[in-house]
Amino acid sequence: MDIKNVKGTHDIILGEAKIYEHIETTMRAFAEVFNFSEFRTPIIEPNELFVRGVGESSDVVRKEMYTFFDKGNRLLALRPEFTASIVRSFINNKLYATRDLPVKTYYLGPVFRYERPQSGRYRQFHQFGVESLGVKNVLSDVETAILGYVILSALGLENVTLKINTLGDKASRDNYRQALKDYFAPKLEKMCDDCKVRYDVNPLRILDCKVPEDHALVLKAPKIEDYLSKETKDKFYEVVDILKETDVPFEIDSTLVRGLDYYSEFVYEYHYTSKKGVDYGALGAGGHYDDLIEELGGPRLSGVGFSFGIERIYAVLKDDGIFQDHKEAIDLYVMPLDEEARESAFYLANVLRTAGYKTEINLSDTKIGAMFKKAEKIGAKFALIIGENEINNKTVILKDLKTKEQEEVDLKVLLEKIDKNFGENSECSCHHQDEEGSCHCHHDDEGE
Repeated sequence: MDIKNVKGTHDIILGEAKIYEHIETTMRAFAEVFNFSEFRTPIIEPNELFVRGVGESSDVVRKEMYTFFDKGNRLLALRPEFTASIVRSFINNKLYATRDLPVKTYYLGPVFRYERPQSGRYRQFHQFGVESLGVKNVLSDVETAILGYVILSALGLENVTLKINTLGDKASRDNYRQALKDYFAPKLEKMCDDCKVRYDVNPLRILDCKVPEDHALVLKAPKIEDYLSKETKDKFYEVVDILKETDVPFEIDSTLVRGLDYYSEFVYEYHYTSKKGVDYGALGAGGHYDDLIEELGGPRLSGVGFSFGIERIYAVLKDDGIFQDHKEAIDLYVMPLDEEARESAFYLANVLRTAGYKTEINLSDTKIGAMFKKAEKIGAKFALIIGENEINNKTVILKDLKTKEQEEVDLKVLLEKIDKNFGENSECSCHHQDEEGSCHCHHDDEGE
């Protein structure tokens, strides 16, 4: 039976998984530098959470949700995005009353959308993002926007531009929606079916249409800045003034809207153009929201956040040659020369692993030449060779695979010798150190 993965899903394995780990580790690290803390919410949620939170006019709710009835006849959904889940958790745990505000969170995990699979887009994919909940402040808005830019820069993306816009307050949006309806009404018959639905449910969503003929009409549509209240304009240009004092390159895009209905006022996207001039469009996006927390049963509080699709980021890094496929590398490769030496080699490998060295051992019948080729392939730095003579003498042959120098080393001093080869100047002899110089290994240092 040939069982394949479900259409729109993919396996992340070997060197590719290492690149994903690097991306995710970088994102986590900078979120914590900005004092955001991790939230982990369930993959399955009540369907109503996303219908109420994301909005019935969004493509996510109308066309892309994975929903099902469980054995208790409850309508559930695989989460299509995180923000509604994070806000539900914020409300359920009464963090608005028990924690200082804002509550600053980040998240990372799989989400599910039934959409057409294409390069960098899957039906199960992974999102990283942040939410700052509980405070209505333009500085909180800008803080999240800066964090996203810092993360992309840390991953090696040098030509990122932050595109910004404002959707205005409720009164501004209501006036703008009517202006859009008046503009699109005589043109609607020739527009796509999605735009016809958006016209009735939320005409702002028409501005996000990707159909070329409709997009040409969008470019001539009324601009939201002509319908903004003075208060909204003042807030937006306060954001602009703050961004001018930072190193973040940005531009105002009056056609920018977000695909989820809960956004209001400040919204933004991160656009990337490679050194070769390839325009990759938006790599991630976010914005401010005023009604979502109250809509989901909480107090009248605001929030702001952004998200990145990990698969999208990976595809751009790979296509642009910024982060090449990871080459597996290990520290030590243990080579037993015969079956009798294999058990001794196995015990030795365990000692080396316990000491913190990434160690592989050959456990099959393999000639010495083939073992050296394998050691080179996996990037081993040293080979440890064990045969009958070494067992009898309680020694091992230690070979530097770069210099080709080798020597016979007594097992009693082997770890000391390996430690010395990997780093003589560290306080701890172990070479596995973090940026602060700590190794996290379990040596029994004398005198402690």
